[in-house]
Amino acid sequence: MAPQPPPPPPELPLQKHLRRMMEALAEGQKRHAQWKEMWERQHAEELERWAQKHAKGVEKGVEQWAEGVERWAERHAEGVERWAKGVEKWAEHMGSMGEHMEKKERRKWERRMAKERWREEQRARRRQRELEDANPMMGWVFALAALVMVAMAIRLPDKWWLVFVALGMGAASAGILGRARQLRLQQGEKQDTALQEEARDEEPEASDRADVPQQAEDPRTARVDTLCDKLLAELRTGPGVLKDVVHQPEQTVEGLRKSCHELARRERELRALSPPEEERRLEEERARLAARVESESDAVVKERLEGTLRLLDEQRKQRAELATAASRLEAEHMRLYYTLENLYTQVLRVRSADAAGADVAGAGLRRSVEQLGLEMDAVAEALEEVHRDAPPRGRVPTR
Repeated sequence: MAPQPPPPPPELPLQKHLRRMMEALAEGQKRHAQWKEMWERQHAEELERWAQKHAKGVEKGVEQWAEGVERWAERHAEGVERWAKGVEKWAEHMGSMGEHMEKKERRKWERRMAKERWREEQRARRRQRELEDANPMMGWVFALAALVMVAMAIRLPDKWWLVFVALGMGAASAGILGRARQLRLQQGEKQDTALQEEARDEEPEASDRADVPQQAEDPRTARVDTLCDKLLAELRTGPGVLKDVVHQPEQTVEGLRKSCHELARRERELRALSPPEEERRLEEERARLAARVESESDAVVKERLEGTLRLLDEQRKQRAELATAASRLEAEHMRLYYTLENLYTQVLRVRSADAAGADVAGAGLRRSVEQLGLEMDAVAEALEEVHRDAPPRGRVPTR
């Protein structure tokens, strides 16, 4: 037979007591769950009964509230309309104030820049006074005193603290001698600048002679001079009908020549004020500034950068206006030149016409002279548009 397993050991009193406690705890949890389930069921039944009892009252209250809202809306409809109109007027007023705020911001920025320039000038004057007050003799005295103190500190060990005094006096000596040297350099630069200005003043004729070829480089001016010389020669040696139409040929032709030269000169000046390189530089700076404005997180810095961006756009707009004015002057110059060519052709036609066709050619010449007078008026208007402050130019006499 197989051996029987040993009987379990007898249960100890402590184990028995622990088992009974665990059974009691399990029974308590079971009863708690039953009581909780019963309470939830009773609470749900009470809520359902309360909802059934008060459903009609809630619906009636909601209807009364909706009726009150409708009556309030009817009573305040006119006030809401007036408020909407006031909001529209306020929006229009704020829109008109936008430009004023931009101008105010620009003036504020200009005042700030002027204050910064004034502070920089004050700092420069202060530095200049320090340079002028620097006495090299005092600097050498401080340097000698520093050497003496160092020697005393070396020879007398108990006077070692004189080394720190010597360091201070040496630093003061170096500062004074440095400012004195900088002052001498400034004086030397001023002397060199004065000598250069005197050399430029002594050779004005050479600069004038250098300017003449530079002005003669424009081919349009040479073409106008050639055409005016030919026209003046034809008017002087032409038949009587030319003298009947153009009474003062020298004054007329010289006025035309000066007008063409003035148009070309002012066009060159305007184009020199806004070269393409400057336009490209401003465009690149605006792109960089716009990117920085987009990436800036600080509100104050972003606001100031936006003001700078608006000023840059204003500068580009003004340069574009200068380019437009230069193009208008160029167009006026071309129109006046071809009108001169037409007049010269009419003069040649009068010279080559016989007696029978002289009156017809003279009529065409009169029309050309009248057209030339209109062109001169257009030239005067174009010049006045570019230089508003200049006195109005009178019409060049052509009759």
